[in-house]
Amino acid sequence: MKTNNSSVIAIKGAYGLENFGDDTLMVAVYKIGRKIFPSSSFELICKDANYISTLIPGVKVVSPEDMHSNYPDLIIYGGGTQFYSFPISASTNAKILFKKIIRNARNPLPYCHRLFRKIATGKSVNKQIVAFGLGLGPFNDNSSKMQNAKKLLADMLYVAVRDVNSYKLCKEWECKNVNLRSDLCYLPELWDVHVKKDKAGKVQRIGIIPRDWPHTEEGNSYASSLFKVVEQMRSDGKDVEFISFCGRYDTNWGQYLKERNEKFIQWDPQKYSISEFLNLLSRFDVFITARYHGAIFASILGKPAICIEVEQKLQLVADLLGYGARLWSYPFDVSECLNHISKIEDNYSLATECLANVVKEQGTLVEKIIIDYKQLRFRSPQD
Repeated sequence: MKTNNSSVIAIKGAYGLENFGDDTLMVAVYKIGRKIFPSSSFELICKDANYISTLIPGVKVVSPEDMHSNYPDLIIYGGGTQFYSFPISASTNAKILFKKIIRNARNPLPYCHRLFRKIATGKSVNKQIVAFGLGLGPFNDNSSKMQNAKKLLADMLYVAVRDVNSYKLCKEWECKNVNLRSDLCYLPELWDVHVKKDKAGKVQRIGIIPRDWPHTEEGNSYASSLFKVVEQMRSDGKDVEFISFCGRYDTNWGQYLKERNEKFIQWDPQKYSISEFLNLLSRFDVFITARYHGAIFASILGKPAICIEVEQKLQLVADLLGYGARLWSYPFDVSECLNHISKIEDNYSLATECLANVVKEQGTLVEKIIIDYKQLRFRSPQD
């Protein structure tokens, strides 16, 4: 592979959609790529958005449809859950919305199909494809999306997954060179944020990060219980505020909050830098989150989290964070969530100490991705 000034590295992900988790992954994988290839030029394969140039000045954005004319030297699948399929059992409107979202924004598989077909037929396409910090699944059994993801991953030069479930799945698929690493947002010293150290046991401000979940009826059923939890916490004297990580697609929750005259903080890359938004989040003592990266950034900020198990990712991250997180599962019993808050308050210092250790460990794993790939390049006869 070329590593001189003429090499082009393309990063693929669900970027440009004003989703805080994906936008931070975009910055993280770009920074990792720069550490590995300091002299290369970089492109993002994603939906174009004006704000991307603010987060990563000077980077080129290429739509998947334009990739056929000029393939890069290396394609990096940069973090996030880019391969999955769900049984959709929500309302008709939710189905239509979800299909539109995955077709136009998040689902990379149509592009993968074209790329893999070209590779398999020996056409002029560089075969070097890697994945950094990838999450996989869940999948419907033997779905076409699962089979296509399996084929693409099997052809990758290097795969670093972020969680144990993804690692087990890759092993079942007999993928080559698979490594269990971590979420890319744990890259050390990446985020400029000033964390206020709270007194042990003091839980006053609680941030709630909901999300629309049209994929399953069970995962979409937590709203009523959550509002009851909020009502009780406020009755107990707690300050509770909602936070939106992706206003564009959390439209149902946006409507719920407006109907209740709830003020909420919303990620807006035209308004905030990532550091500014994280500094807003750092004011909270505990988070209740239905978003995976809500829990990830809670840990980075040293704040315990209650993970709303709308899907398997929330269980995985709760397990990862140990005493720093608790899992709130279906049927989302109100008393269970309130008990989680009480337990966190009683053991706050233990939770924050655990989170500090987890963040350090996961940061080391992300740094290993850089070490892995540099060693892989050194061994490659194409270098």
